[in-house]
Amino acid sequence: MTAIKPAGLDAFLRSPDPAIAAILIHGEEGDAVRELARRAVKKIVGPPDDPFAVTSLTDQDVVSDPARLIDEVQSISMFGGSRAIWVKGVGEGFLKAALPLLEGKARGNLVVAEAAALPKNSQLRAQFEKSPHALIVPLYEAEAGEIAGMVEQLLRQDNLKIGQDALARFIELAGTARGLATREAEKLALYCLGRARVSVEDVEAICGNDTGSTPDALADAVFGGEVAEADRLFHDLVRGGQDAGRLLGVVHGQALRLAEFRLAVDRGATADQVVKQARPPVFFRRQRLVIAQVRAWGLSDLVTAGGTLSANVLAARQNSELAQAIAGRCLLSLARKGLALRLDR
Repeated sequence: MTAIKPAGLDAFLRSPDPAIAAILIHGEEGDAVRELARRAVKKIVGPPDDPFAVTSLTDQDVVSDPARLIDEVQSISMFGGSRAIWVKGVGEGFLKAALPLLEGKARGNLVVAEAAALPKNSQLRAQFEKSPHALIVPLYEAEAGEIAGMVEQLLRQDNLKIGQDALARFIELAGTARGLATREAEKLALYCLGRARVSVEDVEAICGNDTGSTPDALADAVFGGEVAEADRLFHDLVRGGQDAGRLLGVVHGQALRLAEFRLAVDRGATADQVVKQARPPVFFRRQRLVIAQVRAWGLSDLVTAGGTLSANVLAARQNSELAQAIAGRCLLSLARKGLALRLDR
């Protein structure tokens, strides 16, 4: 079966197809993948920590003894009813154990497996995608609109409303990683409990990295040519739980936006005009920095930077264990380029 979206998984779990024997959820955001797997297990059998209803396995458990997976699938609950087999952290080695399920040769308890992002050439991904007895759920990077909706929903549970300015600032500080954004929204709700509305000042007081570092500050340091500051911010953010590949993505987004601004300047507008009139708006405290970046970087340099960042985003996704090294090297190189352009201006 072809890949489905998380909403499709929810629909399936409301009325499961008995022909489906296994579900594979994969994506870059480990916390979000784990949470979706937990939700799936809960809808199948109830509390995910019930040892009589849920068998929890690791990839190593299955790879070292492939027959164990089928044994668990075909086992009967001590108290009757459905059971779920939750396999965490699976890799390509999981395919050998899962093949009887994918080929329809074994049925019983539903398997929910979770994995890191699987590339297109992954055999595990390919076999799950083409099997009529399995579902595969890729969890791609969230869009800003999805995060905004999630934040509004979480705050609504505590009778809180948030304006568009505050919401935009929240996304600037927390980013679009689902797990991190959820935790930041929960902190914000607790901080504002008892009030009617969340302000920009509330967001700035409680959200973001404990060190005060933000992805936007990193992007400004890179394109502003602040080499030491870019290095400091990058490592602060990674230590604070930000994904290195996602930070590359934020800086890539800044490159694209600067190229848009620079093109407008080359056509006759001023840097001040394009930045201050931008939609969506550039946060007012960043406008001075962004204007300086537009003036320092030429369009061809920004196009080159965008291409470099795009290639490194892909490399970080395909080599998750090297993502921090890939991102750090790329961002330092661009910060040095920014410094050279600023000095030449």
